[in-house]
Amino acid sequence: MTILVDSNIIISACLESKSELFKIITTPYSHLDFATPHFALKEIIKNQDGICRKMKKSLELFQNNLSVLLDCLFVLPDEDLSNKNIIEAENFTASIDIDDTIFIAFSMALDLLLWTGDLKLRNALKRKGFKNVIITKELKQIIKGL
Repeated sequence: MTILVDSNIIISACLESKSELFKIITTPYSHLDFATPHFALKEIIKNQDGICRKMKKSLELFQNNLSVLLDCLFVLPDEDLSNKNIIEAENFTASIDIDDTIFIAFSMALDLLLWTGDLKLRNALKRKGFKNVIITKELKQIIKGL
């Protein structure tokens, strides 16, 4: 099973290597892999200075943690999405958060569970009938069952 990791999870994990999120991504599990869109990584890297300033963390720590995480994440090429995938995803995200469209598009196109830390996003998607979204508590239950 492959879990699609939202950028908010990656950013949080980059800020603290002792965090539960960092440990979940970097721990090898049988039958469980983690992936994220290339677009998300570009956005994280583009905004890393501001993130570190805001969170009062060193850029070096952030970059080192990101490097470790990247060894554990499969990066999905953005070109793998069709316009149809994106349009379908926008039907879910338009009234919630359009910035999450790429995650929903990949989740739908590849039938992946989307792991997010955004409870508002998760709840809104579920209300709209999108079931392939989980939060950390739900992912921990999946891991426990492996």
